[in-house]
Amino acid sequence: MTARAGARREDRERGSITLLTLGYLVIAAMLAIVVTDVSAVYLARRSVASAADGAALAAAQRIDEFAVYTATDRFERLPLADVQAAVDEYQRQADPSGSTALTAALVDEGTVEVRGSRVVNLPLVGFLGIGPVTVEAAAQAQSLVRPAAP
Repeated sequence: MTARAGARREDRERGSITLLTLGYLVIAAMLAIVVTDVSAVYLARRSVASAADGAALAAAQRIDEFAVYTATDRFERLPLADVQAAVDEYQRQADPSGSTALTAALVDEGTVEVRGSRVVNLPLVGFLGIGPVTVEAAAQAQSLVRPAAP
């Protein structure tokens, strides 16, 4: 190999490490962006699930005392009262920002189901026009009565 051929080879390879390093940095940045946005959605989903669970428990503990004290029959399940009011009160205390929307419904006379939703703005890819994501969760809670001891 001549000195001239060796010089041409070095000129062709000059800067190849720089391009390779730049490519790896772009891939690492893209991965960091995706992980950050997925984490934001995951944390919001856990927050909504926790709020729905707490609201369902709060609503299941809201017992209609008038129905209990005026009843003539034995209860298998406690009658619930003001379920949506209990959920609204829990939501005001647990999420003062109002970013989580909770709705409640009675499945039967002793079971409450609470559904929650929240709109999550993606922190890093939102500027690309990728819109907000809505996360949802649901929880149920029961108010049971133990049978009387014989």
